[in-house]
Amino acid sequence: MTQLKNYREVGIFDLLSAPLNPIGAFDAEQFKKDVRKLIDDNPDDKFVAVDLMGLDFVYSDAYNAFVQFQCELSGKGGMLALLSNSATIADGLKKAGLDRTLKVFGAEAEMMTFSLHSHDPVELPPREQAPAAPSEPEAAPVASQNGGHAPSMSGEFRSERRTGHNRRFTKSFNAVVKDEKKLASKGMNMPFEEESSSGKTVFFIILVLLVLGGLAAFFLM
Repeated sequence: MTQLKNYREVGIFDLLSAPLNPIGAFDAEQFKKDVRKLIDDNPDDKFVAVDLMGLDFVYSDAYNAFVQFQCELSGKGGMLALLSNSATIADGLKKAGLDRTLKVFGAEAEMMTFSLHSHDPVELPPREQAPAAPSEPEAAPVASQNGGHAPSMSGEFRSERRTGHNRRFTKSFNAVVKDEKKLASKGMNMPFEEESSSGKTVFFIILVLLVLGGLAAFFLM
């Protein structure tokens, strides 16, 4: 006895009828079984759709099932599509962030048009991601200006000590202060030293004149 199929072919899609539970809601568990059987029986079929016409609402478990088979079929170069003209379902997909993951057709004619223009596997565009912030470059170690080696990563610092002709000597702070004090005291005493030397010169000249005058008087007498 031939088993009746629960799907029909629309273009490149195998369009499944929506399974319903006793209260008329979408039965996600039965949907998983139907899609799994369809894929296993037709391994070359990569495009599957589910007919949600007449339904105004599906629960979150249905969204999870849709995403599961979309990932599986997209890995084979196909897709899982939804046939629905319900604004409520479209709004639910958008709120769940699945409006760009799942393809939704509003009529079977749209599925036929898509099939005519889709000879190659079609992948939905990926979500746009915000560009990453540029990382700051690490600062390069700066060489020391004192003639020593730059500090190593371990924190050690090696200084180069020169000997012989290349050795440099520097005056200590105390020596500089003493030299400045000597210069200051010498500058203060210079006027007095100049006056003392001038007085000695005048005294020497007067003394010479007196001696010469005495000698002249002695010879004239």
